[in-house]
Amino acid sequence: MSERSAKRKYRESELPLWFRRVSKDWEKHFRQEELDYGRALYKAGCIREVELNKTEAFISARLEDGSEPFCIIDFEGDEFIYIPTTSDDFLYGALKVAGFYEIEEFVIDRVAETGADCDIEERVEVAQVDNNSTEDFVSESELPQASLDATRVLALNFSSRRKGLVFEAFWKDKQIDKRIRAFGDKALPIEELSESESELLMRMITMARKAGFKFEDNVFVLDEIPKISAFLKLSLGKWKELFVIRKDKRVDLLMLGERKIMLSARAKSIDSDTGDFDIEWLPTVDGKAVNSEDISKIFNGKSSVQIIPDYGIISISNKDSAFVKNVERARSYGFADGKIPKYMLLALSAFGENLMLSDELQGWVDTLLKKPETTDFSAMDFLRNYQKKAILWAVNLFKHGCNAMIADEMGLGKTIQTLGIFSLLNAQKDSAKKFLVVCPASVIPVWVAECNKFFPHFKTQVLSSKTKSINKDILIASYTQLRRNKAMLDSVNFEVAVLDEAQFIKNPDSKTTVACSSIKAKYKLALTGTPVENRLLDMWTSFRWLMPGLMGTRKRFEDIAQNSSSSISLIRKQISPFVLRRLKSEVARELPEKIYIDLLCPMSDFQKSEYNSLLEKTRMELEDSQEDESTRRFTVLSLLTRLRQACCDARLLPWVDSDNCVEDGGKISVLADRVQELLLSGKKVLIFSQFTKFLTLIENSLLKFVDAEKIFRLTGSTRDRSKPVDMFQNAKEGVVMLVSLRAGGTGITLTNADYVFLADPWWNPAVEDQAIDRVHRIGRRGDVFVYRLVSEGSVEDRVRQLQVQKKGMFNQLLGELKDVSNEGKFIETVKDILSK
Repeated sequence: MSERSAKRKYRESELPLWFRRVSKDWEKHFRQEELDYGRALYKAGCIREVELNKTEAFISARLEDGSEPFCIIDFEGDEFIYIPTTSDDFLYGALKVAGFYEIEEFVIDRVAETGADCDIEERVEVAQVDNNSTEDFVSESELPQASLDATRVLALNFSSRRKGLVFEAFWKDKQIDKRIRAFGDKALPIEELSESESELLMRMITMARKAGFKFEDNVFVLDEIPKISAFLKLSLGKWKELFVIRKDKRVDLLMLGERKIMLSARAKSIDSDTGDFDIEWLPTVDGKAVNSEDISKIFNGKSSVQIIPDYGIISISNKDSAFVKNVERARSYGFADGKIPKYMLLALSAFGENLMLSDELQGWVDTLLKKPETTDFSAMDFLRNYQKKAILWAVNLFKHGCNAMIADEMGLGKTIQTLGIFSLLNAQKDSAKKFLVVCPASVIPVWVAECNKFFPHFKTQVLSSKTKSINKDILIASYTQLRRNKAMLDSVNFEVAVLDEAQFIKNPDSKTTVACSSIKAKYKLALTGTPVENRLLDMWTSFRWLMPGLMGTRKRFEDIAQNSSSSISLIRKQISPFVLRRLKSEVARELPEKIYIDLLCPMSDFQKSEYNSLLEKTRMELEDSQEDESTRRFTVLSLLTRLRQACCDARLLPWVDSDNCVEDGGKISVLADRVQELLLSGKKVLIFSQFTKFLTLIENSLLKFVDAEKIFRLTGSTRDRSKPVDMFQNAKEGVVMLVSLRAGGTGITLTNADYVFLADPWWNPAVEDQAIDRVHRIGRRGDVFVYRLVSEGSVEDRVRQLQVQKKGMFNQLLGELKDVSNEGKFIETVKDILSK
């Protein structure tokens, strides 16, 4: 057999473990060819290094061809983990066999012959004595008989550490006060021990293993916290019969078992100018305050049960631990120097009575939550009382350094309330103020119209690719244009920034959300008509924009949102001071029986092109005096109908290939957004149109987000009219009915509808009123919102302006339009309607 000189790395304490392992029948796991080749490698001295660890052995070799393969032998406890080999990795199976023989040889020799050579550096070290420790001495008469011939006794020094109950082993000389490490690096060499001392050391190792101690970093560690108290109470006494036991005073705290940490907190203002505050955590254990330097250790631990040496075994409730971590994590949102905005105080509301506020902060909370002071609204006498309350509520939040979300049900006037907030803030003439409204492109005309109608002192500017500077009071931008013009807006500081339909930023990583996050504004306002409960995850993104940190991290929020109803109630409580939502039923006393609202709808590019072509053709026809009167009248009336169709959707025009033209017109885009919001709120919606093809296009658009069974139709071709009516009336959730204006005008009752949309307003109000009366019959409870969809800058827009602003003139024009016997009056009437 060749002389072998394999380098060996191992811990003395683990030799009994490896002795047990190699004593088992490990050969049975290998194929015969692996055993044969492995023995040959072993005998040839090819194994160059063996390193033993607790769970594995690392084997490296050098073969005759100069290659240096290696392998790992894995164990779980005493059991060898065998991984079958193939012909391709046959060598690694043989290497493991050779490694086993090498381990078997030196482990057995080492255990049986204490004088065997060892590669571990072995030097004697005098240990330092801990003056804070106590010692339980064992007299020579009390030691086992096997130890009486020994010159040394084995002393175990127990201590409490974060990782568990720890002890170090030392040899204590009986003659002189000298301690020498018994195990691990720089320990007393085994060959210097007597037989009885070697036996005592091996017995200590066995007892430590059975108790659950592991040897690492030169100490024995019991890190299974549930076993610690039991070991100290039940087993340590037996150890005292064999060893000298030393333990520091903190070990006794471990005997008390698990103790609950009580947490309270103190909030104090640290910057009155910016309205910031900070939190001081005040944990105690059995009434004893925890040192500030230990607080981070407690709440950054991986487990709810931990060892803090000065306090023993402590437990922290998951609620308290999560609470502290989330508040501390909130600082990562950019709060400088540990300062936290005051609105975060509301996030601490779940902490209840354990949160102490300074007098200043308590006063801030009290004034925030109390009813705001009233103001003079004489300049805005068109506002209803509930709208005035919303304005005062939002401005009060702004004054307290908070931002707001108005989530009123559709139709209650979120637009006009927002403009009222602008007006109230603008009345404070401290400096020129600019306001920003970001909204879907489809509702830009609504913002412009409402501002011109109710707040004409404000000058509006619509952001576009041609905008070079911001020079008006209110900048209105679509989400797309905001993203495209981000660089220009980065240099502007707005008084208030508003996100209309705030769910547009529900994706936190989208470019639109990033652009919104970069808006510089003193105050922020989010608008949505969707109930908070229906879109909890959208709410997180909205509030990250409004008040960073208030709702914690997205992951934590998602976990809570998918959890119990009580967790959702906690979210609602946390955001409730900053969210205002009124239902139509709650303000019914202030509303008229029927509320009419015009929705201006921008045309799509293709739609506008078709409309302009028709408009030009109609104007030319009006100037053509060559045709006879009846032909001319018929042509003009036909062109007016085509103009109305183009206002609805270009696909209604007979020459447009609707199969290849897939772009929705402006009305369908606006209608789809509104209907989706209403259905999420469980509302019943009626949509009227004169054109049945338009109803089909609307239905196709709604089917993208509405189940087919929630859409009903009632047109002239509907044979059983009672069936869709009954299904609509008796539905228990949000549904839609598409009704042709003529079919819905007589003989039906749809009193359960909450919202009505007139997709193409009839020029004769009597026809509209007849349809609406189907909804608002005697016996109905509640009010009806009626929306007229009007294409911006079109003949529809012109007719509505005449209806509203010059009712007498409009009635005259309508009468003249009906009187086709007088061609002169007829032509002049149409010219008036088509005038720019």
